[in-house]
Amino acid sequence: MGKIGKISTIKKEYSSSGMQTMQSSLSQKGMARIPGTGVFKYPYKELDGKYRTGLDPDAAYIKRIQDKTERELEIKRVTDLKKKLEAAFDVDLGPRSDFWNYAKSTSTYDTMHVQPAKLSDGDNLFDLTQPLVELQFSWLRVHPTIASSYQAWERGEFPADTQFYVVDDEIENQVVYKKKVLINKAITKFDTMTPERKRKIARLLGLPVSDNTKEELVYNLVDDILKQSEFKAGEFKGLSTIEIFNRFADMKDNILHIKDLVKQAIAHSVYRMQPNGKIKEGEYEVADSEETLVKFLADEDHQEDLIALEQKLKAKKLMKV
Repeated sequence: MGKIGKISTIKKEYSSSGMQTMQSSLSQKGMARIPGTGVFKYPYKELDGKYRTGLDPDAAYIKRIQDKTERELEIKRVTDLKKKLEAAFDVDLGPRSDFWNYAKSTSTYDTMHVQPAKLSDGDNLFDLTQPLVELQFSWLRVHPTIASSYQAWERGEFPADTQFYVVDDEIENQVVYKKKVLINKAITKFDTMTPERKRKIARLLGLPVSDNTKEELVYNLVDDILKQSEFKAGEFKGLSTIEIFNRFADMKDNILHIKDLVKQAIAHSVYRMQPNGKIKEGEYEVADSEETLVKFLADEDHQEDLIALEQKLKAKKLMKV
């Protein structure tokens, strides 16, 4: 067997105390179900009538993948596979194709319609060198009753009673590799910056950095945040750390300076940010949002206002010394 796909049983632990059940008895023997039995799976039909085929780059499940790297890899994977399998079978494998309507199948040899898949206890192996088997694996690996990975099931992304998970080391390695490349590129970009630019970006990332923070600490703080897949808290909670870093790293010096200046002005109470996003200085409304204020101060006609803000911030910092 050449390249293989694998879908395995999720081994669950059952308490030894209390009433003995069929599931707990099987678990003690390292099994999830009675030997010889299995579970039949059929292609999942979405509420909009489209089948979840594992071959549709516009599928709803792909749009819900929050991590950009994983989303891009999945789009490429399903696009390439659809092209390959359609060429092999000369049949429409689109998400609304009659191919996926298993009720129309006339026999187990009807290659014009999908066949149900039986999953047994333990490891279910799929020889992906065989087009029919690869096709079957394509829709099974994205089935909502099969966890995309064991880690995804542990994280609670699938129901607790989910019985199977996809063992896909190749895609996991691709995701890890691509993320490491992006992280290393970001760190290299950060290395080339001046100490002052590093401080500004660190502050905009929400890190506790002042004008007096040593460069080594600034570097360590940013390095640590870049090695996280997403922000755990703060303004950018849930967003990619690399994407937000690159947004600031690629920013022109003058805009970066103004954004940092506004952030510091709010942090040092020169300005007050209202719950509705408006920015006030005392009782006077300065701008209806942070972004509006940045654009205002970046305008050449308002350079006096920019200089005035710099001086106010400087005075506030001196008061705290």
